[in-house]
Amino acid sequence: MDSYSALLRPGRVSEVLRELVQIPSVNPGFPGGHGEGEAAAYVKRFLETLGLDSFYQSVEQERKNVLGLLPGEDVGRRLLLEAHMDTVQVEGMIIPPFAGEIRGERLYGRGACDTKASLAAMLVAFETLKTNGLVPPLSVCLAAVVDEEIHYRGASALAKFAAGEAVRYEGAVVGEPTGLNIITAHKGCIRFHIDVHGKAGHSSNPALADNAVERAYRVIEELQVMEREDYPRSEHRLTGPPTHCISMIQGGVAPNTVPELCRLTLDRRTVPGEEPMEVFEHIRSRLLLLAEREPGLRLSVREPFIVDFALETPEDSAFVQSMLFAVREHSSGARVLGAPYGSDASKLARAGIPAIVFGPGNIAQAHTEDEWVDLGEVEQACRALIDFLMRGPDEGQAKGGKYSS
Repeated sequence: MDSYSALLRPGRVSEVLRELVQIPSVNPGFPGGHGEGEAAAYVKRFLETLGLDSFYQSVEQERKNVLGLLPGEDVGRRLLLEAHMDTVQVEGMIIPPFAGEIRGERLYGRGACDTKASLAAMLVAFETLKTNGLVPPLSVCLAAVVDEEIHYRGASALAKFAAGEAVRYEGAVVGEPTGLNIITAHKGCIRFHIDVHGKAGHSSNPALADNAVERAYRVIEELQVMEREDYPRSEHRLTGPPTHCISMIQGGVAPNTVPELCRLTLDRRTVPGEEPMEVFEHIRSRLLLLAEREPGLRLSVREPFIVDFALETPEDSAFVQSMLFAVREHSSGARVLGAPYGSDASKLARAGIPAIVFGPGNIAQAHTEDEWVDLGEVEQACRALIDFLMRGPDEGQAKGGKYSS
């Protein structure tokens, strides 16, 4: 068959996506978080109905990943489809967050874009192959994971599990809203606190105290110098240069008290080739040297509370080229791109699984007050996955690697 995706039942992806959006799965780390339990149960039932082997992978307490396997001709080689089930909070939304309302070609609701559209496309791709008796050249594992929106615990547990298996994973497609483009490189992240110390006193006579908030200004200046002078030298072709953001400032206890502590929270985005802890040590050393030079400046650089890695998968690999070929049959403008954000893909790549990020929807719609996704794109994504899975990752070699960004 020239295009296996012709077997996709019209409207089926929209049905599954609507059912997924109607299941609240706000990450429990956010206000009003429901957890992913009901969404995980839905995915498990979906796979069981198809007669596929599936199981829960415990991550923490009641939170579980769901894994299912579609057997292929080669049981020793696998592809992995991965998408997260959790969403962000619903406060401030101007639409019913869990109605799954369809208006025209759009489906609205929390998680519709990020990233239940990707999960729906993957589930229906599995369903289309299984119900039509199609056997892909490689076995395919589908993983619906928890906790992408905060700590990546689901992806980390999945990566550890996959690394310990005897089979070889030829590649992973991680679902996120990429507008049907293929992301082969994205940034990592390291977040930590910088505490600037002063001396408390009465605000009526500030000269007798030492204002930590005012001292922190010198730290901010030094960080700006680093951003201006150092980061351009590390620019990556697909992701751009490293960046940082002082995302929070906390200081002071009362309006009439000179603050003795000012805490800066730094979000530093790394590019492929940078190791997060090396970046952290460089920043810490530079700030401690600043404190030695500046009379009266006292600071502490705390250990990171978030460490995540950048992603870089070779664009000319057979895996990437095969996926790009399949996607371009359904979305001719699809390209290989980089992204400034992070994803589960980097955790899988660190476990030795070549990974890309792909899915329907625009990242600009993720987390918004009226989150929505274009249903035509969701169907295109599903069709691309069907054809890719049935042709296998070696198609890129057969095509001579002629497709590029």
